[in-house]
Amino acid sequence: MFTTDSYTIATALFPRLLGFIYFFAFGAFLFQIKGLLGTHGIMPVSKFLAWISQNLSKRKFVVVPTLFWVNCSDAALLSVVFGGVCLSVLLMLGIYPSLMLLLLYVLYLSIISAGQEFLAFGWEGFLLEITVNAFLLSLVSPPNLLVWISLNFVVFRFHFQGGWVKLQSQDPNWRNLTGVAYHYLTQPIPNTLAWYAHKLPMWFQKFSTLLMLVIEIVVPFAMLGSDAMRLWVFYAFVGLQIAIWLTGNFSFLNHLTVVVSVVLVANVYMPSWLDVAPTTISTPPLLLEVFCSLAAFVLICLQSMQLWQQFSPNRLFGSCLDKIGSFHIVNRYGIFAIMTTKRFEIVFEGSDDEVNWKEYLFYYKPSEVTRRPRRISPYQPRIDWQAWFLPLGNYRHDSWFGNFIFHLLKGTPEVLSLIRHNPFPNAPPRFVRTLIYDYTFSSFEEKKKLGCWWHREYLGLFTQPVSLKPTIRPLAD
Repeated sequence: MFTTDSYTIATALFPRLLGFIYFFAFGAFLFQIKGLLGTHGIMPVSKFLAWISQNLSKRKFVVVPTLFWVNCSDAALLSVVFGGVCLSVLLMLGIYPSLMLLLLYVLYLSIISAGQEFLAFGWEGFLLEITVNAFLLSLVSPPNLLVWISLNFVVFRFHFQGGWVKLQSQDPNWRNLTGVAYHYLTQPIPNTLAWYAHKLPMWFQKFSTLLMLVIEIVVPFAMLGSDAMRLWVFYAFVGLQIAIWLTGNFSFLNHLTVVVSVVLVANVYMPSWLDVAPTTISTPPLLLEVFCSLAAFVLICLQSMQLWQQFSPNRLFGSCLDKIGSFHIVNRYGIFAIMTTKRFEIVFEGSDDEVNWKEYLFYYKPSEVTRRPRRISPYQPRIDWQAWFLPLGNYRHDSWFGNFIFHLLKGTPEVLSLIRHNPFPNAPPRFVRTLIYDYTFSSFEEKKKLGCWWHREYLGLFTQPVSLKPTIRPLAD
């Protein structure tokens, strides 16, 4: 791996593929950003920035680096999203890739920084960290050696840290290799194949878990080997991501991981029709080489700190990483360190009289027992994802939850557009409550006879009925 001359095709193709990821990352917000972050959305950017400005006025641009400090109107939000979609197309076409990568980083960082709870997922930072390395990679050809090492280090850390946190958590479900058996049911948004995969025998589930941990923890070290070994690492990484994508919906994470893994493939293994590398290569200016080398050296040092923190937390390293954390230049990786073993769903209901209740239905999170789980990746319905976290902690810490109920009671059109069915199309309800259910996959027999994909058991009220209007009750005799 310590030479870049034999990876020119991969490094030229890589930014174009990254444009494909940005197309979906920005495109998904065209349908959601007003309801999530707009003026009449669940978590308005304007109110968030006002709070930051009031409490962190001296550091506000560092804590929340976003273009929305200039203008945070709905038009500005949509302009950034639409601009990101257009730039991603230009990047896919290979038009000024360095400039496109820089602009896409700025625009997506602006959305993430202002997105609050709706954009607090690991793949957002992963995309930005990769973009920083891709930008440096695109500045010179053949790629700068230190930049090349830094990008490979990102790929290594993403997989290694993702596997190691599962063992480090000491969760018995990972240690006894049953984690994947629960995952199909309890993941945020299952799809159809997850229903079938959940029915596979336990020996296969344990083998799958072991194979995943080996690919994440052991296989990445083979990246230091020959071009042939790196090709097999590529196959392993891509195979794992395909398996996860087939049985789950994790936004653009699986697609992004496959895209960045392309840098493991040497020219000799690339088909000729993928060769988009420049036909003539000129010696880059010395100052540009020096800049790339210094920037990559800093990135390698920061990544080393981040990896060190995984095993032996250091206060100095932690402080250094915290200072740059809002820019997502270097991130910590690892999801599902603790595997949930049950699926609890929160159901939202409205009523005009506290007697007859009607259920609000989301687009993709489990609802009716007869509704088939959908495949939606790389699209990510942000509110469906947030609803998955509600029963896992104290809902009072989820400020979006109370705001969402408030907008259901108001009947805000921008927010109601985020859900599939509003049972009160003419006027909002007087009361809204939430219930908690235990969801499990149905059996083959139930599915055949009743057409049910799910079985749900009512557990009780999650929150009491609330109203925007005072309730007048008759006095007891």
